[in-house]
Amino acid sequence: MNIFASSLLKNITAIALIGTQRQSFTPIATEGDLGKLLASIDATNQESALLDTISSITLYAKAGQLPLQDNTSLGSPCDLEDLPRCSDRTDHYLSLMINGDRDPALPNLLQALADAGQRVNERNLPALLSLGKRHSELREAIARVVGKRGQWLAAQNPEWNYLAGDDDDEALWDTGSKASRLLWLTKLRRQAPQQARQKLESSWKQESASDRTAFLELCITNLSMEDEPFLESLLDDRSKEVRRTAINLLTYLPESRFVQRAIARIENLIKLERIKDQKDRHYFTVELPNSHTAEMARDGIEAKSADSQVGDRASWFFQDLIAVPLSFWHQQFTLSTEDLIQAAHHPQSDRLILQGWITIAQKTQDLAWLQSLVDLNNPEITNKIANLTVANSIPPQISNNNQQAAWIYLIKHPAIAFSNLHHSLLFSKQAVWNLEISEIVLELIIRHIESFINNSLSMHQTSNYWTVKEFIQNSSQYMARSSFPIAKAKALAINQKLQEASHNSDNPQELKQWGYVQNAFQNAIKKFIDVLQLRQEMLESITDDGVSL
Repeated sequence: MNIFASSLLKNITAIALIGTQRQSFTPIATEGDLGKLLASIDATNQESALLDTISSITLYAKAGQLPLQDNTSLGSPCDLEDLPRCSDRTDHYLSLMINGDRDPALPNLLQALADAGQRVNERNLPALLSLGKRHSELREAIARVVGKRGQWLAAQNPEWNYLAGDDDDEALWDTGSKASRLLWLTKLRRQAPQQARQKLESSWKQESASDRTAFLELCITNLSMEDEPFLESLLDDRSKEVRRTAINLLTYLPESRFVQRAIARIENLIKLERIKDQKDRHYFTVELPNSHTAEMARDGIEAKSADSQVGDRASWFFQDLIAVPLSFWHQQFTLSTEDLIQAAHHPQSDRLILQGWITIAQKTQDLAWLQSLVDLNNPEITNKIANLTVANSIPPQISNNNQQAAWIYLIKHPAIAFSNLHHSLLFSKQAVWNLEISEIVLELIIRHIESFINNSLSMHQTSNYWTVKEFIQNSSQYMARSSFPIAKAKALAINQKLQEASHNSDNPQELKQWGYVQNAFQNAIKKFIDVLQLRQEMLESITDDGVSL
């Protein structure tokens, strides 16, 4: 509004506030078109004249007002795409999965697209980027398939800033959000681990405790002795969580000063005793430490036991024991894995030894030790191993061959409970199983269903049918592509047997329970087949011709 019109309205407003009866309204005279308009107003009714004058001046001011201007920079345009776009068929499956909000087959599709060097259709970018905001485990896979436009689009929206920035843009470490820095550091740690650690060291003092912990956990990828000096220094960090994370990483480095201190503290506390009159039989005795030292405190050994069933001195010993690599015991006592475990399992041996070895064998996924421990045929030990496998994810620095070999052994062992098998497989870090694991899992599913059909499962096993049902349904997400034809054929055949089966019992309660389980298994197998079919069609679509830039 111009100054002249504003001045006129100010005077008129004063009259309007006190009323025309207390101060009469005098028509306003001015030059130009506005003056002609005001002069035409009938002044015989002061109230009407006042309102008409206000309306005329306001309209005059608005008619002459210039439109608002937005001088905000539009930013740089998106770079040209360098990846071909996926086919329309693939885009169709992707749309279905995104709209379903985290379809279980989505990671498989994203991985297959990335392996094929393709990007998603532009119209799915907003929904896919929003999905990554809700599910952090998908972010790295999403980053590989959104192309240049997806990266550009993520930079325009703060909610998608986990993806903002070029993979090679080191400035992202200094300016990006926590989510985008985590993603960038994850990739750099995989490609150039020492450079990633140096970046982390450069800004360490400026990071919050929670950020330091989150960034430090990424060092498990390509962990090596080159990281040891940095990790050793973190034993003095002011954050307990940072210190705990550093200790966990150092236990994977047998040559680290941390591990060597643990060895020095307990190597003379453990004695291997020979059983009288039995030359090849041994057992272990333990002398517990007498005091809690400053060195032990720095190495994260708590002064007070967290377990009411374990004394403080036993707790100090155990915390050191699980930091000592299993290879040390071969060197210390020149016995095979089997002989060491048999000695630790002897009734006269201190139970802390075996408990510690179980913990460290599971943590490092040492296949030889896991096999020997399970081969003790001790149900308590076997279940402990299986439960630990659930509680601790497999470290990524362990090779896939070792992971798969350990899984296969656990899968095949008859003493492993189905519920533990379920968790051990489905909560692993492996996206898709290889053919060997897929075939073994299929064999176990068929065998379990056949036991149910033949009425050879106990009522206790049948009452836990939901575990088997979930495992059947979920395993379809992880089956190897090459296993699809035989898996579908066997699943159809066993489902037909299920449909025709009946239970040999006169107990109404048992018959009712059996019917519930029968129906649950049929639905689970149907879903298993449907997901395999969807995955087959989805993966076949990626090889379609006709993709373009």
